Amino acid sequence: VIGADSERAVKVMKEVYNPLYLISTPFVETTLETAELIKYAANAFLAIKISFINEMANICEAVNADVIALAKAVGLDGRIGGKFLHPGPGYGGSCFPKDTLALMRIAQENSVAARLVEAAVEVNSAQKARMVKKIRDAMGGSEAGKTIGILGMTFKPETDDLRDAPSLTILPALAEKGARLRVHDPVAMEEASAMFPEFEFVKNPYAACEGADAVVLLTEWNQYRALDLKSIKSLMKKPVFIDLRNVYEPRKMQAAGFHYVGVGRL
Repeated sequence: VIGADSERAVKVMKEVYNPLYLISTPFVETTLETAELIKYAANAFLAIKISFINEMANICEAVNADVIALAKAVGLDGRIGGKFLHPGPGYGGSCFPKDTLALMRIAQENSVAARLVEAAVEVNSAQKARMVKKIRDAMGGSEAGKTIGILGMTFKPETDDLRDAPSLTILPALAEKGARLRVHDPVAMEEASAMFPEFEFVKNPYAACEGADAVVLLTEWNQYRALDLKSIKSLMKKPVFIDLRNVYEPRKMQAAGFHYVGVGRL
């Protein structure tokens, strides 16, 4: 997308970007205003999709349905697609929160409603609060004085980005009520420990689980997908596993002796 106010600017941008693509890539040439809205609209649409599947997960929990089967079936519809239909603790990062708010601001400044985007932002905020309650309920209604192992802090795997990550809302809410947090993340430990010196940061996921009254999987890093569950269970004080990314299968976890809690799972 090239937003420009002159033909010369368009030509220069094409000359810069054309050599970067081995396969011919379409350019959309438009005004500066439209180019800005394209960026915001794309990310707002994806944010809406995430908030939608999170609401579906919440409904699934209420009626004893499975959001994974729901998302798979809905995603097979070519008009919808399966990408970004993954329920969890809410979106974060540097783009979705910023761009949804920017689009809302533009709409407000121009006296235009942006109710869908506003709803997506509200749902995302509520989802984080819902995850805190989910963790609390799984621990018998109170986290005070209990140790919680935390697996992952970044807003998604394969990045060290903590900007607007759900962990930044969820973990302080637990600590505020007296939980002791033992945290592991493959790459974000240095920045996270500077932000939260009151948390205990450990070198591997097994250390995070040691003596824990519950373990919360917050980021779906690949190394968390292949945990030695037998070792995890033996290390924990109580085998409560709260999987906010639906990495594991509920029945397998239950068969392994865990009290397993997912998002929108049977």
